Amino acid sequence: RREVPAAELAELFPAVPRFASSAGIREGCRASSFGAGTDGRLALEDFREHVVGFYASDAPRYAQEGLLAAVLRHKQQVSAVCPHAVMQALLLRIEDLLLQVYTQPAQSRELHLRALAEAAALHGRLVALRQWLRNVTGGEGFSELGWPLQRGESRVRRYYDMLWRDVYNSADTWAVMEQPGEISDELYHAALAEVAEVLGALGVEWWPCRGTLIALLRHGRRSGNLSRGLLDVVERDIDVMLGVRSEEEWPRLAEAVERRMRAMGWDSCWTKSSAELESSLRDVARRDLLYCIRTSPAYVLLDITSYIYGAPGPYVFVHRVCGGGDGGSSSTGSPVAGAGCAVPAGIGPLRSGGGLLRRDSILPLSRCCAEALSVPCPRRPLETIRAMAHSGLDADCIALPTARGRDPQDPWTRRLQREGLRAEDVRLLRERAEQLEARGCSSMAPYFAACVAPPPELAAAAAG
Repeated sequence: RREVPAAELAELFPAVPRFASSAGIREGCRASSFGAGTDGRLALEDFREHVVGFYASDAPRYAQEGLLAAVLRHKQQVSAVCPHAVMQALLLRIEDLLLQVYTQPAQSRELHLRALAEAAALHGRLVALRQWLRNVTGGEGFSELGWPLQRGESRVRRYYDMLWRDVYNSADTWAVMEQPGEISDELYHAALAEVAEVLGALGVEWWPCRGTLIALLRHGRRSGNLSRGLLDVVERDIDVMLGVRSEEEWPRLAEAVERRMRAMGWDSCWTKSSAELESSLRDVARRDLLYCIRTSPAYVLLDITSYIYGAPGPYVFVHRVCGGGDGGSSSTGSPVAGAGCAVPAGIGPLRSGGGLLRRDSILPLSRCCAEALSVPCPRRPLETIRAMAHSGLDADCIALPTARGRDPQDPWTRRLQREGLRAEDVRLLRERAEQLEARGCSSMAPYFAACVAPPPELAAAAAG
């Protein structure tokens, strides 16, 4: 989605809105009408009922093109009394454009790109209109007020998902992603430096997470030498968490990251949702992830998870459901998620933490060593790792390497699994932690004591 030029915003926002609250919007939507050409006057309530009926019918395309065109033609006038009608019309038009691309593959690439560009521009207007509405109503929690906006967004997201699936399920792309080949530490850290440069220039709150964080805490780099010539290769991808104040801020920021990464020579980026396909919240969960890939001089994947830090309370989260629904049977609601909202506990990267992570686990940020580079790190790394733990990770003993959860075909993983760790390995890891601490970098030093039941040959070394 591109940023909306000021001239386009001037055509979208009324100079003087005729409401100051949700109650005023509800009344404006119910009572207002405007000229719709040869069809006479159009009552906005009739338009709402048309759309509700369309979604209920599961028809593939909205047939009332005249009504849709009329709302968009008078968008500034309509926004003054009922911005929800304009948002609904924007969603319908975006869906129609995506439907054209999806159902007419024989069209030229130029026509497809033109349709996708228009859809991106309209989505930018939709996000801008929501932010404007939030400002006008003084930050009042968003309510659909009977307009099926969430249903429209889920339909749009479905087409986006289908289109992205077509693009990124191509044989060439998946061949690279499934068999990425080797990457040296030098090339990995060069890629990480590019990521740090881009995110630093954007002035965002970010920090390594999951495997990348473990590697930097354990070795101050992607991998580290152990005894017997054994190499602990912790990570191949670059895993990052990135904070935004609100959901509306993320699409614009993701676009800025993509633009700058591509300028660095990265091949492509795309967004997707972390919600599983079988999740009942799949259609309402936002596209919280941004993937970027670089295929030369070596393949590397940048995996960014966005989280929301602008809600009241001491927590950050990835997903929340607002304006209908409670986020599922297990969820955390107001005041953590904001008025009328709930954080679903069972989906997304933070599901091991119930969908939440304490803000003071992140801030104030510390520093991690990444070879010669210094990058931001969370204040309490172990809490972030536990909140994002996966089935292959032993979060109770992150200080010591294990073969669990790693690529079983990797030769270093096979050797680690076959030979295991020795007391000398633990001594090397403890010395490395001391060296990182001396450089002012976070390390595994606080976490060796948590390995309460190491193999017998390691017990004495782990205890110091």
